[in-house]
Amino acid sequence: MDPIFRLPPSSPLAVTVSEDWGLIPLRVPAGWNVIYNQLSARRLPDGRVEANDSEDLYWARTAPPPWLTAEEVAEEGGLRAREINIDAGWYGGYGFRVVVLDPDWDHERASYTTPDLGEFVATLEAWMWMITQRGKLPKP
Repeated sequence: MDPIFRLPPSSPLAVTVSEDWGLIPLRVPAGWNVIYNQLSARRLPDGRVEANDSEDLYWARTAPPPWLTAEEVAEEGGLRAREINIDAGWYGGYGFRVVVLDPDWDHERASYTTPDLGEFVATLEAWMWMITQRGKLPKP
């Protein structure tokens, strides 16, 4: 599969991409620590968008709100007391993949694969929002 995607010129994602390689702007909700971000793209002369095709594009994890003490976090329980990881990358032959890991890398709670760059970014942003704002994990 070729990691070059056609996005409609009016797409909010396409508008953010220039001819030079640059990070795709993501809406990362409060409560996430971005550990690694190489989700970059550029616009080709013919209008197509080329994205970084690495298996290691993005990794972030939740962190308890800094104003809560360790005791308050432990009492509160739920997702706010755990470290949730989101890993995302390009997997040749499959497409972009977003994975939610809880409590660690051996426990995959949800995953989504798509060849579409716009869907990939939308899913990544939506899942981060769902976890921190609604306190729910995406359905597997």
